[in-house]
Amino acid sequence: MTTQSDAAEPEPRGPGRAPALGSFAPGRRAASSRWSIGSLPGLLVVVGQRLWNHLALMLAIAAGFMVAVAIVVCIPVYAEAVGYRVLRDELSKSDTVTRRPPFAFMYRYLGAQSGSTTWDAYAKLDAYMHDSVAGQLGLPVEQQVRYVSSDKLPVLAASGSGEPLFYTNMAFATDLEKHIEVVDGQLPKTSADGPVEVLIAEAIASKLGFQVGETYLVLGPKENRVDMSVPVRIAGVWRAKNVNDEYWFYRPNGFDETMFMPEASYTTRVLARNPKSVYVALWYLVADGRGIRSNDVPGVTGRIARTNTQASALMSGARLELSPAPALGRHQAQVRRITLLLTIFSLPVLGLVAYFIFLVAGLIVQRQSNEIAVLRSRGASRSQILGVYLLEELLIGLLALGLGLLLGQVAALLMTWTRSFLDLVPIDPLPIELTPEAWSRAGQMLVVMLLASLFPALRAAGYTVVSYKNDRARSISRPFWQRAWLDVLLLMPAYYGYTQLRQRGALGALRTSNAVSDPFGDPLLLLAPGLYMFALALVATRLFPIAMRLLAWLLRWLPGIAAITALRYLARTPRAYTGPVLLLTLTLGLATFTSSMARTLDLQLVDQIRYDTGGDMRLDDFGQSTALAVGPGGGGGATPKPGDKIDEAQYLFLPVSDYMSVAGVAGATRVAHTEADLEIGGQPSPVQLIGVDRAELAQVATWREDYAGEPLGALMNHLADDPGAVLVSASYAAQRQLNIGDQLTLTVRTLSTPRSMPVVVAGYINLFPTFYPSEGPMVVANLDYVFEQVGTQFPYEVWLKLGAGADHDAVAAGIDELGVTTFERGYAPDAITQGQARPERQGVFGLLSVGFVAAAFLTALGFLFYAALSFQRRFVELGMLRAIGLSSRQLGALLGFEQFLIVGVGMLAGTIVGVSASTLFIPFLQVRGGQHPNVPPFLVTIAWDQIQVIYVIFGALLVFAVVITLALLRRMQLFQAIKLGEAI
Repeated sequence: MTTQSDAAEPEPRGPGRAPALGSFAPGRRAASSRWSIGSLPGLLVVVGQRLWNHLALMLAIAAGFMVAVAIVVCIPVYAEAVGYRVLRDELSKSDTVTRRPPFAFMYRYLGAQSGSTTWDAYAKLDAYMHDSVAGQLGLPVEQQVRYVSSDKLPVLAASGSGEPLFYTNMAFATDLEKHIEVVDGQLPKTSADGPVEVLIAEAIASKLGFQVGETYLVLGPKENRVDMSVPVRIAGVWRAKNVNDEYWFYRPNGFDETMFMPEASYTTRVLARNPKSVYVALWYLVADGRGIRSNDVPGVTGRIARTNTQASALMSGARLELSPAPALGRHQAQVRRITLLLTIFSLPVLGLVAYFIFLVAGLIVQRQSNEIAVLRSRGASRSQILGVYLLEELLIGLLALGLGLLLGQVAALLMTWTRSFLDLVPIDPLPIELTPEAWSRAGQMLVVMLLASLFPALRAAGYTVVSYKNDRARSISRPFWQRAWLDVLLLMPAYYGYTQLRQRGALGALRTSNAVSDPFGDPLLLLAPGLYMFALALVATRLFPIAMRLLAWLLRWLPGIAAITALRYLARTPRAYTGPVLLLTLTLGLATFTSSMARTLDLQLVDQIRYDTGGDMRLDDFGQSTALAVGPGGGGGATPKPGDKIDEAQYLFLPVSDYMSVAGVAGATRVAHTEADLEIGGQPSPVQLIGVDRAELAQVATWREDYAGEPLGALMNHLADDPGAVLVSASYAAQRQLNIGDQLTLTVRTLSTPRSMPVVVAGYINLFPTFYPSEGPMVVANLDYVFEQVGTQFPYEVWLKLGAGADHDAVAAGIDELGVTTFERGYAPDAITQGQARPERQGVFGLLSVGFVAAAFLTALGFLFYAALSFQRRFVELGMLRAIGLSSRQLGALLGFEQFLIVGVGMLAGTIVGVSASTLFIPFLQVRGGQHPNVPPFLVTIAWDQIQVIYVIFGALLVFAVVITLALLRRMQLFQAIKLGEAI
């Protein structure tokens, strides 16, 4: 029997003894017991010795700290980066006329609102804009343009007689000469007398035949007074060097009727004739806002508002017409929303990381429990023991903090490249930099992880030699959470979350409609899947020993001792394997749920977009009108619209095969939507008639199995059996009791004169691309048969299938060259790309991808440490088995079978947990946006291909763990294992 004095004796080390991971050197135990809390150098020496002796495990904890810090840091960094991208794009497209730089400001005075004003009134505001506005905005101003213009004035011949040739604005703009090219003549010069030299646009010169050197008379503003007129001479003709240059505050073609002159000519010549010639005054500033982050928004918007107030005070009627202030407010709200959303989605991964740290810290404490008990018995206080652990973890945490901040920025960059779960596509880099919130979150997470790592030491610090021996004797008991039934209790809030989701119908976190309620009103609804998986993983861990006992009973008659011994050990020592089994189950469950959620949402996005476009590209073909007569009653009109009455025999169409001649087009088919009546029992019933080309439709249209009870090819074959065959909505057929073979009459109502045709029911259909049930029942017919029966063709849609690598612009240009009148209704590839790039969606999938990689790495690391330390902990036990006759091969088989059971059961339980969570919770994650949010229906898809890859990864982990165990087993010496003492 082992005594207290025996426990304190150092263990002998032989030349072949398996090295213990992180054990104290014998001579250092006594030194540690003499440690004084008041001696900082001595404390640092002890901590340094302990870190070195447990280097591998300490590095594992550092890896956990680093991953936790990286995850919380990448969230605000990503939110700021992607928020800036959205802000930049929104500001660049904020005007329908021109594409302006993101941080453009326009202060403007308009005479149309306040009347023309004097130069003196203008000069006050101009001085403020030149000297002070940049400083008050607090932003670097990269470009500033001043523009002043008169009212529209009539231009007459030099004699002043005759009708006005056109109406012009006389104006000047700073730095205009740097952004134009003079195609004829030269830049105007300032002169004290004679005609004022001006520049005119190339468009107006070509239109009116103006030549360089010609003179004209611009009349004054008041009743075209001649005494206020200004003679002008055309010095040159200009055009813009680059119409997309950031210089252009208006589109260049907006100046086609403007005569530009030097500022000096405007102030000395134009103002001399009319002192109130300032009709439009404009100051256009382009600032550098790349350094603005969401925390800076309140200050920036406040400064912008103050400049607007100052401008109005200096020049009555002037105001800030264009600024990024409204978009900055939306940017701040979006960054906060994305940050909150990703924070909630990160909680399961952070919980798994915290559990890994807790597990590894527990392994360290478990290996040091004997030393702690000896120190406590020799007078060390509990606070001294905890102080040593705290200093150890703090040193590790500071190291991990720096690396975690760097890793977090890398993770944020990868998130901006995310297209789906574990699917990255590099794009143009966004500003990835640490924000104050990122630093704050890193510090907070470090504190949380320090507490998690100290928790195992809190209990062990109370050990004495006697209490430690008693606890070791109870090591076969179940963990506390099993004895308290916490796993079963956790199922209750998970069930509450599920019932709430069923009542609400959708999670709302990924919704696109702005009309929905706040998705964060009840955060439990976002945590419900994670809570469910955690509770079910705990339940699976509880059931594990029962399964092992059952397997042991079933296999008790099989030859060999390795399997039955492994099963009995796992069944009798639940504490020994709870950590790795739970870690494996949570990781596999989270990966299964995440990959299935991503696959389902990806497919739903693609299905919705392709359902709306039919194929890759959807066009309206209006044909060539010979005598177009359309309108609500058949009257004239230019373009037919849904519901218009179409006068027959008025359209000429190119064969649909002509679309195949366009480079990049791999398939084309016609689809016509029109209103009709289906006569049943003598009573007309309104339906939506869809005419199709049955031979080409299957090669172009995107189809899903649940759209009908038969494949699309079989449905088209039904239409081929009889020209008058039709497919009817299944629900409508059931309601009207329509059977296959029923002969009915279909009347087309779109034409000015309704036309009827006989049809026969040939099949049923649930959905058809581009058709929505809210429009009424559907009837699908042969398009050529419809045209033949009504006696004319009418406008229809053309669906295109594009070849791999086809360019949208090139295809559109090729269609234009055909000479047909078309209107593009949709282009699926671009819509899919835009949907995948939504910041919330990209952030969620990016975070889950990063979280899964981190969780898989930590799980693999934790399991390998468990395998090695489990062998060392059972060193004496294995030596006894070897002594009573088991061979090294049998011991290897025993340990390998144990690890196979732990990994196998963990993977199986994780798959069950993930699949069940996917089945229960993914339906509530559907995006309910647009006019038809539930078409096509939402289908949960389990990502079995990605799950198989995960199986391969963890299978390789199992093989590696077995190899490590066998290597340690080969180094075990029998005479060292057979001894009295404690197993390391």
